[in-house]
Amino acid sequence: MNYSSGRTSSTDGSRPQPRRPLWVAVRDDLERRIRAGDFGDIFPGEFELSKQYGVSRSTIRAALTPLRRNGTVASQPGRPSRVIHVSEEHAYGPIYSLFAAVRSAGMTQRSTIRSAEMSTSSQAAVHLGLEPMTELVHIARTRYADEEPLAEDEVWLAPEARGVLDMDLSNTALYESLQRRCGLTLTSGNETLHSINLNAEQSRALCCDPGAAAFYIERIGRIGDRAIEWRQTVIRGDRFSVSTTYP
Repeated sequence: MNYSSGRTSSTDGSRPQPRRPLWVAVRDDLERRIRAGDFGDIFPGEFELSKQYGVSRSTIRAALTPLRRNGTVASQPGRPSRVIHVSEEHAYGPIYSLFAAVRSAGMTQRSTIRSAEMSTSSQAAVHLGLEPMTELVHIARTRYADEEPLAEDEVWLAPEARGVLDMDLSNTALYESLQRRCGLTLTSGNETLHSINLNAEQSRALCCDPGAAAFYIERIGRIGDRAIEWRQTVIRGDRFSVSTTYP
């Protein structure tokens, strides 16, 4: 394939319209090919793409920039770029599965479990629409990517999710566990995202300097119209970017 610049001709006598910028045409075609599964997991480098499209590497870089920003293509120094396949695990917000996002980026994911028990929280119960003293599933984890801490995560789940406590959550996606162990599949959710500066406790947990920038994300996950999950997550701002598409 070969892309060229210029102007489009007009068949109705009006003034010819300028073509789209080359990088936009290349970006759109790359998105089409990704959706069609042309690349598998490994994504071609800039040099190979410039040969395929017959354009300069600067045009390829411009086309790839939005794909990298929105998380479609993951690029890390010293590793081949990878296509991030959007699955059901990613369908309802940027942190729906950190496990899957980290794994898809070619990094090793693990968690240390700070708490995994049945407990009560009147605040969590209110968010889940339950009585204040209802026993809930409480899971608190520190999430790692390639051995570096990425996020502090605290989740409260409705009582019917208690089966996940029997699973090893240090190396398993929580939502995968909910499906397999409890037959629970989230169907929708809403998230509120704020930028914060890490306090002393958070900075120690995430190996950052106090005051470092981070995301704070609060999430309600639902099955139908019923709230099943209330989650609070603090994510290092230097290791995570957010692109969200909701149904």
